[in-house]
Amino acid sequence: MQITQPTAAPAPDNAAPPVGPAPSVADAIKSAQSFDWVPRAQLSADVLRALPEFCEGAYVEPAYPVPLDVDPATLPINVGAQSLEYWRSDRAELLGDVLVTRGNQSLVMSGATVHEAEQSVDVAGGLTLREPGMLVVGDQAQVSLVSGAAVVSNARFVLQPNQLRGGAATLRRNEVGDLQVLDATFTRCEPGNNSWRLTSSEVRIDEGAKFGTARNAVLRVHDVPVLYTPFIRFPVTDERMSGWLSPEMGYSDSNGADTSLPYYLNLAPNYDATITPRYVSERGAALQGEARHLSDHARTGVGGAFLYHDDVYDGELSKDEFDKAGSPGNFEPADRWLIATTHDGQFGDLRTLIDYGKVSDLDYFRDLGTSLSVASQVDLNQLGAVAYGVGGLTLRVWAQDFQPLDDDGPKPYRRLPAVDADYQGTLLGPLHWSLLTSYADFDRPNGNLTGIDRINGKRTHIEPRLELPLETRYGFARFVAGYRYTTYDLQDVPIGADDDPDREIWMGSADTGLYFERDTQWFGAATVQTLEPRLFYLYQQYANQNALPQFDVAELDFTFDQLFRDNRFAGLDRIADANQLSAALTTRFLNPVTGAQRLRLSLGQTIYFEDRQVSITGTPDDSDDQTDSPLTGLIEAALGGDFSLLASATYDAPDSDWDEVGAALQYRRDNRHIVNVGYRRRTDLAPLLKQVDTSIYWSVLRNWSVIGRFNYDFESKRTIEALAGLEYSDCCWQIRLVGRRFLTQPGNVQTPDVDSDEGIYLQIVFKGLAGLGGRIDSLMENGIPGYRTEDY
Repeated sequence: MQITQPTAAPAPDNAAPPVGPAPSVADAIKSAQSFDWVPRAQLSADVLRALPEFCEGAYVEPAYPVPLDVDPATLPINVGAQSLEYWRSDRAELLGDVLVTRGNQSLVMSGATVHEAEQSVDVAGGLTLREPGMLVVGDQAQVSLVSGAAVVSNARFVLQPNQLRGGAATLRRNEVGDLQVLDATFTRCEPGNNSWRLTSSEVRIDEGAKFGTARNAVLRVHDVPVLYTPFIRFPVTDERMSGWLSPEMGYSDSNGADTSLPYYLNLAPNYDATITPRYVSERGAALQGEARHLSDHARTGVGGAFLYHDDVYDGELSKDEFDKAGSPGNFEPADRWLIATTHDGQFGDLRTLIDYGKVSDLDYFRDLGTSLSVASQVDLNQLGAVAYGVGGLTLRVWAQDFQPLDDDGPKPYRRLPAVDADYQGTLLGPLHWSLLTSYADFDRPNGNLTGIDRINGKRTHIEPRLELPLETRYGFARFVAGYRYTTYDLQDVPIGADDDPDREIWMGSADTGLYFERDTQWFGAATVQTLEPRLFYLYQQYANQNALPQFDVAELDFTFDQLFRDNRFAGLDRIADANQLSAALTTRFLNPVTGAQRLRLSLGQTIYFEDRQVSITGTPDDSDDQTDSPLTGLIEAALGGDFSLLASATYDAPDSDWDEVGAALQYRRDNRHIVNVGYRRRTDLAPLLKQVDTSIYWSVLRNWSVIGRFNYDFESKRTIEALAGLEYSDCCWQIRLVGRRFLTQPGNVQTPDVDSDEGIYLQIVFKGLAGLGGRIDSLMENGIPGYRTEDY
């Protein structure tokens, strides 16, 4: 041990080059007086970039004299003071601006007693203890200069990495760095703000741990106790930890009070779980859970929810509907449940995929919703697949079923199993060949169906092709010739119909395009403009397909991309006849340095040389004898200033009508400044579709934000969804209050008897104690394009 006048402590000869100056007594005292708190106006640009705008400042540690990876045990101890009294008993009295340093550890006090034999220090008149990640100020202390162990009385402390501050009657640090804090209080609120704090009889933070523990803890909001727990864990790093997440509270007409309290389990770095008890006052108690696993080869999630005996639902009708219908017998509450599984794996050349969801009844999402990673669609997907790819071969074995969430029409077909095999190879030079084969067994309940809808069966499809792709810097040409053969093995066919029909179709196409470029200006900035004409000719032989089943067929919307497809139907049960030429022109404005697209304008049309005869119904549509398609266009624009635009339209010249118009304008400066305005109109549908969809998430003041969405259908004169809310957020806590009015079946907006529901939701987040998440975040992610949940 060296005892010197108080000067900057030199680094040892074997230490790495210092990264900052050694602390002086004045600097150490000044920094400790502010507890390293730096107001926002004084923060560096690097710190500000990572700091949300609603934070008033941040705890910033001073520069340390020694690199952080240097072991303090390898460094000497330096002691400085204004005066020294040394006693024969190996005791030294240090007086006036005492500074003890060892690497990045420092101890500042007005006076101290140093026991040289034990290499320890007793402090009775106030002290400041600092090391990377921690600053402690106390009245009395005993500190070991050998092990770093310390006991501090009446301590105030800051844990800078997690922006936590607190106080304690006694703070103990042992030789390995573990902290024990008795009669403690801590908060993440900035100095002077005690909106919430946690008091505890004992807090422990072990060295290197990702979380601390508190016993007999009381959560206080503005000094009012609101929650007691005998044991709680809280994060001391940025990594996820186990513990209660923010409570979620809501109220709606159909559910009454709705309260959830999620508990997060950080089981390992690569897998976790969330368990959510939920109480719905009108329906009963429910439990929801989700587990997630991530490995080098796969991402898997499994979730579910269960509500025992829904007090107002019997499996088909609500209690009000049951009473109005005058149904015989007593109302029997039904159990409500949901299961969901997702998996995406890659094991060398083998890929696995699962997307499975199932609910107890058609009304589950309408009544109860979910925060699990499963979407409430018209049909719930139930898919499992295994794919193998090597060289030019791709093989996929899969099965798929659906759970309909409405009563309209027959149930979709399930495929059990389905097998796809695709091989691509080369012949001579650029000439390629491919062979696509597909087999599927389609089945569904058909007891109450008639005609073609009753058909079940198997389908085999074989499609060899020759392709000649030619590409240069200034253009491309792709020529394709192919043969499409499909055969069926059917059951339950109508009387007199063929139970093993087949279909064969020859096809050919030529796709050509050119690229022209020129240098120009984009609002004063250098820009490259392209001009890209494209022609696509398609010939596809006609085959009568009226007697074929409709296992997976659907007619695609006519859009710009449809100009260049070789089939206007989805699936394989209908292959469109074609003798047509599509012409399109695209111009782009590109950043000459990065190649980023600033603007794209596309316009195209298809000319038909023959009437089209194939349709899903078997009767050609009125538009199938037109000589040309509607004009279709597309606009994509990065307008600058954080604006973006996506718009598309189709114009039917013979009818002088716009078949479809859609536009979405977005302003997104960051995750707290988002505005969306969208409009969609379709006149080629019955009933007509004419909707506007606007949304906003905007910070109106530093700490206050507004939340809103308005989705309205002009044809039915009904609001599909209206969402309005207010948020307060700072580095201490966040409160959201959101009201929502929505149709319970938004896909049936034109149906007059579709009910609407209203609800109000409250979310409270104590930052540093409970994380973000839940139904309000789900509402915002689904309803406000561009919004992403953040963990700060």
